[in-house]
Order: sequence, then C-alpha cells, then structure tokens
Amino acid sequence: MNKDELFEIKQKLEEHIEYCNHILSSLHESAFTDEQEEKIKKISNIIKYSKSQVLLSMGEERKFIELIDSIPSVAVQGYNKKREVIYWNKASEEMYGYTSTEALGEKLEELIIPEKMREDVVSFITDWYEKGKVIPAGELLLQRKDGGTAHVFSSHIMLGERSSDPEMFCVDVDLSEVASLKEENQELENKANIDKLTGIYNRHYFESIIDEKMKRSRLGKGFLSLIMIDIDFFKKINDQYGHDVGDKALVELVRIVQEAIRSDDVFVRWGGEEFMVLIEKDLPQAEMIAHNIRKRVAKKTTETSEVPSFTCSFGVVDVSRFASFQKAYEAVDEKLYLAKNNGRNRVES
Repeated sequence: MNKDELFEIKQKLEEHIEYCNHILSSLHESAFTDEQEEKIKKISNIIKYSKSQVLLSMGEERKFIELIDSIPSVAVQGYNKKREVIYWNKASEEMYGYTSTEALGEKLEELIIPEKMREDVVSFITDWYEKGKVIPAGELLLQRKDGGTAHVFSSHIMLGERSSDPEMFCVDVDLSEVASLKEENQELENKANIDKLTGIYNRHYFESIIDEKMKRSRLGKGFLSLIMIDIDFFKKINDQYGHDVGDKALVELVRIVQEAIRSDDVFVRWGGEEFMVLIEKDLPQAEMIAHNIRKRVAKKTTETSEVPSFTCSFGVVDVSRFASFQKAYEAVDEKLYLAKNNGRNRVES
C-alpha cells in the first residue's frame, strides 16, 4: 500500500469520525431535521449489523433482511460457523425473551434449543456448513429465556456460501396463535366426540365413522362385526343406590370392556347404559369376545366394593351382511332384546 492510498484511508476515517461526532451531537437535540434522522438511521443500521460481515456486504440485497426485520411476528437470527449469534432482530427479542445484547455472541443451542434437541441441531448445522445438507423447514418447539415454549415455523438460509465465513440465518414465524387455535379446535372436537362421564367415544363419533368402515368391509378389506351391550336391571341400581353409584357402574363397565378388547376397536357409549363395540372380526370371533366380556363383567363386579355386582346382556351381528348401518342397528338391537327376554346375562347373535 503506497502513501497515496494510506492518505486516502486516513482522510476517509477522519470524515467518518467527523460524521459520527455530528450524529452524536445531534442526539442531544429535542428535534431532528429529516437529514439528521436519515444519518441516525444509517448509523443505527451499521451498529445493528456490525456482527454480520455478510449483511454488511450485501448492499441492496440487505433491504430484504431489513424488510423481514420490520415484521413483528417474524423472528430473524443469524449465526456463524461456531453457531454464535451474529444477528438478532426485535421480533427475536420478543419471541425468545433475550435482548440482542444478551444474545449476540452466545451459542444457538444454549439460547433457544431444548436440551433433548441440542445434539441433533448441532449435527444438522455442522452438516450444512461442511457437507451442504440443507436443514428442512418445519414446525419446532423452541425454548424461551423464561423457560416457556416458543412454537414456531422455522426456515433457514445460508448467506455467503462461497466465502470463507458463510452465515446461517433462521426465519421463525410465531405459531403460538395457530397452536392455541388447534388446541381449542381439538377441545371442541373432543367435546363433540367423547362421552364426558366415561371418557370413551360417543354416538356422534360412531355415526361419523361407520359408513366408511362399512364401505371398506364391503370392498373386501376385512370383517366387521357389532356388539351391543346393555347393563341388566340398571334402573334398579339407580333407584336403590342412587345415580352417583349408577355412574360408577357405567365407568366400571367401561374399564372391564377396555381390558377385553383391542385399542383399535371402536368402543362407544351409545346412550344411557347401552354401549357398542365395533370390531374387525367375523361373527364367530365377535361372539367369543362378547362371551368373554360377559363373564368378566359378572366376575369382576363381585370383586369390588365400589359398585354393586351386575351383569350385561349382548347382541352381536355381522355388519357386512347389511346394506346400511340402520339395518345393522335394528338387527343388533333385536338380538339384544332377545338376550333380555331369554333371561339376561347372555349373548345372542
């Protein structure tokens, strides 16, 4: 570097120092001119991006980052190869609870990555830097400063890939409101489909899935049988012991039945003391399951002091034999009625 070049650098540095001093002096004033405000903004941006060499060299392209930076619900962070924070926008401060001063220079995994995810995250980032394996975008549950959870959709971009010091930027969209809506919708769906007393599916849910189940069965994709269960003399339990004990009897029946069927069998409270079990078995197998449940109910209700002993009656039909569920329902209800008339505590098919 010759003397002329050194002189030019010295002159530019002096001009820059003078420029900064002018800005500093204007900060003491109560009002700024448009020109002063523009100068302050430029200095602010220089300070803001000072940790990221890529952003400082981007020129006009940096406006895209600045645009994202201005959107309240979009958190943008930048990291170097050591996974140290080099950029942390205002939305990141609000989303994760760390100020930019607290975050800059800290490692990503120590700030916002839950402990059980840290090893994988470090591996993914290392593979991107060293092998070019791009990290896919997706929903993540990250960690806030206060220990809370930040539900985000996170996407990633590598800037300066051809340089010796590429930088990874993460763009995180806040999904907390979306997650809240999902939870509310799930709660509403549960209220619509789950019986409050017993915690199993209700008639509404059963009616929403039965047509598709029958269609699959008719297409030769498996057997389908229906077991209808009714507690014998349930009214006497309510009248003699009270409705609270009657409710306990319903809950006890559900527990016993659940122990005797598979988790993927559809078990619903049809109404009152009536229940349905929809199983992908042929009629003989369904009859065996009904007999097993019948025996278990009669035995186990004598072994508890929580409820009086009781028995159940059962109707069983092969659903695939019928053109509609209504016909199948009428048939299984008739079989149940037959079991009641033939002495109760029995299975009819």
